[in-house]
Amino acid sequence: MMSKLEKDNGTGDVDEKLDNHPFTALFIILIIAYASSFFIPSGEYSRVVIEGRTVVDPDSFKYIEKVQPTFQDFFLSFYNGFGKVWGLIAMVFFIGGAFGVVKRIGLLEVSVKVLARKLKNAPFLLVAIIIMVLVMLVVSFTGVWELSMVIVPFIIPLCLGLGYDHMVGAGLVIIATCAGYGAALTNPFFTAVAHQIAELPLYSGMGYRALTTLIFFIISFIFIIYYARKVKADPTKSVMYGVETGYSEIVDDGSRFTAGHKRAGVAFILMFMFLIYGTVFKGFSFAEMSATFVAMGLLVGLISGASLNRVWHMFSDGIKDMMLAGLVIFFARSILFILEEAVVIDTIIHFLAQFLIGSNSVLTAGLMFVIQSFVNFIIPSGSGQAAITMPILIPLADMGGVNRQVACYASQMGDALSNFIWPTNGGLVALLSIAGIPYMKWFKFFAPLFGVLAVVAIILTMIAQVIDYGPF
Repeated sequence: MMSKLEKDNGTGDVDEKLDNHPFTALFIILIIAYASSFFIPSGEYSRVVIEGRTVVDPDSFKYIEKVQPTFQDFFLSFYNGFGKVWGLIAMVFFIGGAFGVVKRIGLLEVSVKVLARKLKNAPFLLVAIIIMVLVMLVVSFTGVWELSMVIVPFIIPLCLGLGYDHMVGAGLVIIATCAGYGAALTNPFFTAVAHQIAELPLYSGMGYRALTTLIFFIISFIFIIYYARKVKADPTKSVMYGVETGYSEIVDDGSRFTAGHKRAGVAFILMFMFLIYGTVFKGFSFAEMSATFVAMGLLVGLISGASLNRVWHMFSDGIKDMMLAGLVIFFARSILFILEEAVVIDTIIHFLAQFLIGSNSVLTAGLMFVIQSFVNFIIPSGSGQAAITMPILIPLADMGGVNRQVACYASQMGDALSNFIWPTNGGLVALLSIAGIPYMKWFKFFAPLFGVLAVVAIILTMIAQVIDYGPF
């Protein structure tokens, strides 16, 4: 059987049609970084510790004798990049393992089917609220927005049965995911990395991010309801009109929760609540969160009735699902290693500071959102971006009078919102493929909402700076 990445060209030969691999863009950036290190002067700021925080002395920059990374350093950067972020990579793998068990015992699939059956005859407003709130909360607390790939195939048939189009079904999930991910409360893939680099308390400032999430949700909900009503009244108004996707109305196959599913569901909810409690009130680090995900996978799997051996198989398969995400983190960190070895990071900071420092700190805060959004086009990995950009943006924030919390907040939203518009994001492309939606159709549908959310994000970032969003 031919791989889905291969296609017979009619001559018996096989042409490979591969998606853009995130390593490709990162490797090109690594080469550019290495080549640039030959030309960028080495320089450094003095760092001082104030109230336990390491900050840049803005008046201390000086050029030093040129430091040039060796050819060997280029290849050593991969190993050293891994060594710098192994803790985060481990947590990403454990998250994958836990959700691998939840998915493979059938709990997620049955939950969606049962929900779809119960909501089939309910008013659409109720259906939309329930689906969007559930998706938003899960994504906001886990940061795993790729879970929408599992949910979308079940929501599209539900919406088709209610008289709406494919875009409404996919939009309920994807837009809710965007709203929840935009200012996620406990996102280990960006927020945790950014806070660690900024030396902020992990997941601090959650109240303002919760308000932001609510605002994003309200805007997104109004947008999808307006579109749904327009399509229901006139199907030709659908952006998917005339496009075949292979989806049809949902088929009630009589799926029911087994006793094992019910036990596993209770265990999952309890472990998830414990994770939120520990993250919010106990300041869980990567280590404690990793331990919780391991316990979640084991407990959910064993309580469902699976054998210990089967649980570990499911857990390891889940880790495989997250393998690329974890590897992207260390690959991105290898770029920073080259810049560190060349001692050019402070030189870059000094250059950018000339444009930002001295301008209004509120305007600078908004500009950070824009910068991160464009960076996301090149590096579609939240954790990868945070590892590269935050060591530069945090000193810039210090020197530009912008709170570190505001810098992290702006960068998080810049990364998160643009994930759902840039075609370089493999996760988005995969999700649209599953939904049967061509990218340009999605762009036509989502671009207006993205524009509104981006403007709102910039305004909220500026307000955050005005109100001294912190702790610092």
